[in-house]
Amino acid sequence: MAPIFFAYERTPLGLKKMNIGLSTFDTYLKRSKTTYAAGNTLTIADFPLVTATMCLEAIGYSLSTWSFVESWYNNYKTKHQDLWDIVECGMQEISYFEKHPPDLSHMDHPIHPVRRQK
Repeated sequence: MAPIFFAYERTPLGLKKMNIGLSTFDTYLKRSKTTYAAGNTLTIADFPLVTATMCLEAIGYSLSTWSFVESWYNNYKTKHQDLWDIVECGMQEISYFEKHPPDLSHMDHPIHPVRRQK
């Protein structure tokens, strides 16, 4: 989320780290042979993983390289439509801000570097 709102570069190293995380989760799902992150029923473990994965979908990042992650994510979307409806609203907002970053140049943030408008 930080690169959408603040002046963080999307770097090859950042992409590499994300791909390692997705590969690790994909391997975990493959080896565990479970439908969800912590077993064959939806648990609280799935929620932060879904929201993180949703952020990738919001910026148009394909999960096709990680078939187990993609299957897990699509399963959540189809089998838990009531919960997905909530997540999808957030995804639409993230997608909008990805395309139209807010002007926060007036902000003096104590931690994050602020993107200056040109």
